[in-house]
Amino acid sequence: MSDHVVLIHGTNAGPWTMANFADFFTAKGFACHSPAYRYHDKPPTAETAAKLVNLSIADYVDDIAAAVAGFESPPILVGHSLGGVVAQKLAARGLAKAIVLLNGSVNWGVLPTTDAERALGKMFISAGAFWEETLLPDFETMAKFGLNKLDAAEQHRVFDRLGPESGRVLFELFFWMFDPNQTTKINYEAVTCPVMMVSGSDDLAIPPSTARLIAERHGPNTTFHEAAGHGHYLMLEPAWAKIAALCADWMTAQKDH
Repeated sequence: MSDHVVLIHGTNAGPWTMANFADFFTAKGFACHSPAYRYHDKPPTAETAAKLVNLSIADYVDDIAAAVAGFESPPILVGHSLGGVVAQKLAARGLAKAIVLLNGSVNWGVLPTTDAERALGKMFISAGAFWEETLLPDFETMAKFGLNKLDAAEQHRVFDRLGPESGRVLFELFFWMFDPNQTTKINYEAVTCPVMMVSGSDDLAIPPSTARLIAERHGPNTTFHEAAGHGHYLMLEPAWAKIAALCADWMTAQKDH
């Protein structure tokens, strides 16, 4: 029986961002699944945007937990950005055979290590009380922090498919120190499965210097790979297949774990 792989997308996005990796892993013999967080499965509308208000990362964790509940054994979880946080939360519940974090977002207790990360935080502050609304950063911000390794035409194509996100979710990610629920706090000791972290060298939102702090917290079970020349959206960049192959080889090695 094929190992199940669940691909978990990031903020403002949907399963379409994981399609390249899903096709690649399927060709390698994995049974792939790409669930969406609630209201992220279709092109955004004003109606779905309204429903996103005040949703929490905890809600998204529940969404993906429900998606994996029917498997006979825990699947491999591959999470991009916010999806990396979700993958870790599920792994701490014993719901993962292994996890792959593709530029996984910061966890509770991990401070910024670069001026670019701090500048991104200031951008959110300038948006006002965004945690009470929904938010999609403007094109210039996304082009710089998320799509910087894509050409101009592809940047616009991807941006046009993105949608608003729960402001509370973005608050929980970037301003975890003010979140009384400690939503992104990870019980690292409870994550006993193998962990692979892939960090784009040119990712300005979650740079390798910050990602390594997360890797250190996971300890010796962690394989860390700095992807030279890659940015935040590893799955959509021109050389995405190289990263997919790296992940597939590691995932294959976990079959007997």
